[in-house]
Amino acid sequence: MTIDQKVYALLIANGGVTAIAPASRIKPQGDWQNLERPYIVHFPVGTFVQRMHGGRAPLTEWMYQISCFAEAYSAARALADAVKTALDGVHDDVRLFWEDQNAQIERDTVPAVHHIALTFRVFEAL
Repeated sequence: MTIDQKVYALLIANGGVTAIAPASRIKPQGDWQNLERPYIVHFPVGTFVQRMHGGRAPLTEWMYQISCFAEAYSAARALADAVKTALDGVHDDVRLFWEDQNAQIERDTVPAVHHIALTFRVFEAL
C-alpha cells in the first residue's frame, strides 16, 4: 500500500471526518475545484531518507499535506480539526504528527472557498 492509500484509509475510517466530507470527496492530488464542498485533497509533499550508523534507517519520513476546502471558514475549521483528531498519533506501521506551526489558511474570493492546509510529518515503517 502506498503512503497515499494508507492516509486515505485512515481518513475514510474516521466517522468524524466522513460526517463532514464523505469518502467520495476525499481525493488525492488533482484538479478538484469543481468538487462539491466540503472536501479534502491529500498528498505527500516530500520525503526524507533517515540514516543511521549502519546505513539507512528502517523507516521513511514524509512531509504530507492535507487540504480542507469548504464554503465557510467554520466548516473548513471543523473539517481540519476532525482530520487532526483522526490522524495525529500512531496507526500500525504509520505514525503521523501534526506540525501545528504549519497550518495555512486561505480564502479564494471568486468562488468563496476557504482552504486550510495542514502539514503532517509521517513516519512509515519499511
